[in-house]
Amino acid sequence: MRKRALLLPAALLLAVAGCSGGATNPTGTGPSVSPSSTTAAPQTPSVTSPPTTAPSLPTDVSTSLNAIDDLQEHTCVAGADGSWTFKGTLVNSSDKAKTYTVALAVTVGAAVQGHALITETVQPGKSADVSAVNFAKTAGQQGTCEPVVSVEDAS
Repeated sequence: MRKRALLLPAALLLAVAGCSGGATNPTGTGPSVSPSSTTAAPQTPSVTSPPTTAPSLPTDVSTSLNAIDDLQEHTCVAGADGSWTFKGTLVNSSDKAKTYTVALAVTVGAAVQGHALITETVQPGKSADVSAVNFAKTAGQQGTCEPVVSVEDAS
């Protein structure tokens, strides 16, 4: 209770000091400061409003971050010693050359045990075998391996 009794007079003193006397500057927006004064008038920082519309996305997107359907007959397995090997076939059924990126990661729980990144350009209507050997090591055959495939127009 004593703490509250001390805070109330202090708050009232600050409120009265903020409202008391003092001339305003010519614009009428705050106290005027004389040249001999050692304190400057506080300045209000300018705040800009956030944009009200989302940025537009390009209409011609030549990159897809979800091209898992173009990766066929893939396996990702660990040998008895815990070494992981990936094999698969990228199939380009489009009429343009495509560059594929296959990202692999072996995890045990949330811990990454190893990873690989494979980049391969495949001509239109063609396929290409891809692989990564011994790219991760786990204790035995435990773990999870999931490929992620992205594709873009070849340059």
